Amino acid sequence: MKQEIQEEMERFRVSEFEKIAESIQIPMSDGATIRVFKFTPSKKDFNGYSLVLSVGWGTVVPAWDALLMDAAKDFEVVYVESREKGSSDVPKTADLGLERMAKDLHEAIKFLKIEDNKLILLGSCIGATMVILGMHKNMYNPFMPVLIAPPARFELPPGLRYLIPFSPTFLWKPAQPVLRWWVIKSKSEDARQAAKYLRTLEEADVKKWKKQGLRLAYKRYWWLFPLVKNHVLLIAAETDKMHDAKVTKKVEGLMENTTYVNMGSNKNTHAPLMSEKIREFIPQFVGKNH
Repeated sequence: MKQEIQEEMERFRVSEFEKIAESIQIPMSDGATIRVFKFTPSKKDFNGYSLVLSVGWGTVVPAWDALLMDAAKDFEVVYVESREKGSSDVPKTADLGLERMAKDLHEAIKFLKIEDNKLILLGSCIGATMVILGMHKNMYNPFMPVLIAPPARFELPPGLRYLIPFSPTFLWKPAQPVLRWWVIKSKSEDARQAAKYLRTLEEADVKKWKKQGLRLAYKRYWWLFPLVKNHVLLIAAETDKMHDAKVTKKVEGLMENTTYVNMGSNKNTHAPLMSEKIREFIPQFVGKNH
C-alpha cells in the first residue's frame, strides 16, 4: 500500500479547481481573513444555485477536486478554507472555536452576496457539525444543507486529546510517525484516502491546530442535533473508517428532518457521484426550508 499512497499523494499536489477558480481573501469581523476559491459557470450553463463547501479540519483542495470540477459545470462553486488552515491570517487573540468558524462561514456567504434560497451548503466531517451549529444559531438557512458524516466530537488518536494542553508545538515532528500510522492503519479505507490525510498533516499550521484542538477536542455535540429543524440531506459512507456510518445513523435519529443517503465510501462522497446526487435532490427540497 505504501507505493500506492505515494502515487496518490503526487496526484494531490495539483488541484484543477484552483486553476480555474478565483482566489479571494475575505475579511472577518474579528480581524482575521480567510481564503475562498470561487468559480461561476457561464450564464447559459448556470443552474442558479451556489454550492458552498465547508470541509473537514485541515483538508486540502485537491481532495475534493473531482467533485468541484463536476459541480462547476452548472453550479457557482465556493470552496471555503477555514481559519485553521495555513491560508488564513488570524490574530493571536482570535477565537478558533466551532461557533467562530460558523460565523466565518456566515460572513463569507454574506460577503459574496449569496442568498439563502439559492444556497446549497455542503459540510463534511467537523465542517458538517459546524454547519449544523450555524443553522441552530440562525446564521444561515440554506435551501439545501448537505451534511456528510457530521461527528458528535472531533476524531483524534486514542489518548492524544488528553496530551494537547501539555504538548509544545515542537513535538509535532516527533509525533508525525504515530499520526501517519494511525491514519493509514485505522482511518483510511484505501490509498487515496490515506494520501489525502497525509498531505493534510504535511501542510498543518501547528500553532493554529493546537489552539483549535484545545477548543474542540473535549466537546461533544450530541445535544446539538435535536435542536435543528432545517431539513437536511444527510450523507453516510459505510466503508469510511474515519467517519463511522453508525454515528451518522445515530445523528439521523436525533435530527427532526432528514433525508438519509448512504453513499457507500469516502471516495464516493468526494466524487462526481456526490454532485450528481445533489442535483437529483434539488427538486425534492423545493419548499422544505424556503
